[in-house]
Amino acid sequence: ESGTGKEVIARAIHHASPRAREAFVAINCAAIPENLLESELFGHVRGAFTGATAEKAGLFEQASGGTLFLDEIGELPAGLQAKLLRVLQEGEIRRVGDQKVRRVDVRVLAATGRDLVAETRAGRFREDLFYRLNVVSIHLPPLATRPEDIAPLAQHFAAQLGQRMRRRLALSDAAVSWLETQPWPGNVRELAHAIERAAVLGGKDVLEPADFSHSPLTTHHSPEVGGEQTIATLRDAVEGAERQAITAALQAAGGNRRQAAKQLAISLRTLFYKMERLGIT
Repeated sequence: ESGTGKEVIARAIHHASPRAREAFVAINCAAIPENLLESELFGHVRGAFTGATAEKAGLFEQASGGTLFLDEIGELPAGLQAKLLRVLQEGEIRRVGDQKVRRVDVRVLAATGRDLVAETRAGRFREDLFYRLNVVSIHLPPLATRPEDIAPLAQHFAAQLGQRMRRRLALSDAAVSWLETQPWPGNVRELAHAIERAAVLGGKDVLEPADFSHSPLTTHHSPEVGGEQTIATLRDAVEGAERQAITAALQAAGGNRRQAAKQLAISLRTLFYKMERLGIT
């Protein structure tokens, strides 16, 4: 399961709805190459393209009756925006390479870190699709502005991680208090990754503030280790440099991830892998 605050909210909406017994399917629209995204969403028939050796149902069909969560909807290419609009209006999909129309009944939840109003005005996002999606909006403020959410989120991630690692994993009161003092520029994803890093490298069942000394931030304050502590490992130094370069490129590109990837001379997939690993949203 994803650690992002956006998906946590999407799952909560799904589980509180009459569709709770049906499938919840999530996809990051920016993490999949454009030439494969249509097949992921709508499916394909055998021989539709090179490598399509068997028929495949897309995510809309897999989520039929339930909920499809489209993360980073602002990165959806223009051609797929038109096809998504048709699905929302008509409730029909057509697999790549197929002439058959298939009915689907899907609740669509979408999220983005971009300003879709500005994107629409700039002509980069379809106005009709924006209004079709923008029925009910939920604004998720940065984690730093809602420190009261840090403790329950941290405890949730620790319990979730403990199940995956087949061990009892918890946070001490001191660790929770320390986590509440941090800025978390990477928001919920960074918090989740920090807990996972502490659990893996520390090897303890109860995490203390000192177990977070491997944070990718250049400095942090820990009440147990006494004030400011600087990076001590080469890996942390590299991660810190990568974080700064990626953040700067995203800011220079106005949040456009494709443009930022070009500036960094890496592929879009590599950029999203690094953003995921470093907790950058």
